[in-house]
Amino acid sequence: MEEYGHVLLEALIDTARILPLLFIVYYLIELLEFKYAVKFKNNKLLKGKASPVIGSLIGCIPQCGFSVITTDLYTQRAVSVGALIAVYIATSDEAIPLMIANPSSIPWLIGLIAVKIVMGILVGYLSIALYNVIFKKKNAPQPEAIVDGVGTTASTTAEHAHEDSEDDHHEEIKVETHAGCCHHHVENKSFDWLHPLLHCLKISAFILIINILFGCITHIWIGEEALTNFLSQSIYLQPLLAVLIGLIPNCASSVVLTQLFIMGGLSFGALIAGLSVNAGLGLIILFKQNKNVKENIFILLMLIIPSLIVGYALNFI
Repeated sequence: MEEYGHVLLEALIDTARILPLLFIVYYLIELLEFKYAVKFKNNKLLKGKASPVIGSLIGCIPQCGFSVITTDLYTQRAVSVGALIAVYIATSDEAIPLMIANPSSIPWLIGLIAVKIVMGILVGYLSIALYNVIFKKKNAPQPEAIVDGVGTTASTTAEHAHEDSEDDHHEEIKVETHAGCCHHHVENKSFDWLHPLLHCLKISAFILIINILFGCITHIWIGEEALTNFLSQSIYLQPLLAVLIGLIPNCASSVVLTQLFIMGGLSFGALIAGLSVNAGLGLIILFKQNKNVKENIFILLMLIIPSLIVGYALNFI
């Protein structure tokens, strides 16, 4: 029992050490979301030729609300498929705040953001090209939809009719409010001072649990040497396992991946792979609201396949 007490004490100390900085970071993130969420949803560039670039840059802001809003807009055909996938890939959910709270991880954080932005842009444009080939209608679809990569398949045209004027179309869009990872509204008229605190405490609880489990594994159950040997031998499986974890639609999955990386239990390539498919609640909303199952599967594959390729490539650099 003494060993477990020691592990618990270390886990509490490690968690408490990053709590103040984590608290500050989440308040700053909340301010960003409060200030730019409405501007983001009304941005017409998310449907144009530069949409993957815009989506990737916005997606790197560490806030699950942007992937939720983008998904909602996509189901209304207000953003391109390239912008949607770029946002999904570029977003890192809880990874950025956690790595900021661990100064030794800052160099890795810069690399993480850079890789995911480039990935988001490239895969976004590739998605538009493939989408137009795979889902191009035989019955002369609207040229604007084909160029921009906005879906116009048979099952979605009836639900999402395009107006003759793009400006009029955007003016008629009404985005519903959805709950984020803590079930708070991603769009608010007034700043929510309570949510960042609750979110910080929730993530800290996840971190504490992971620290306790990792401490038990390294110091009691398996041993640090045995664990190190296992991880070095499982480098071929790490990106795949990370992707499976990243697909879990909860902020806990990004916390697990990031904490494992910080503790030395996960390679950088595996971290990239797992976080690139981690779109928070975005995928749930996509499968719930977008009735075109083939289109949803296409989007899912455009997340998984490039993430695995980049993850394995980085493992061997």
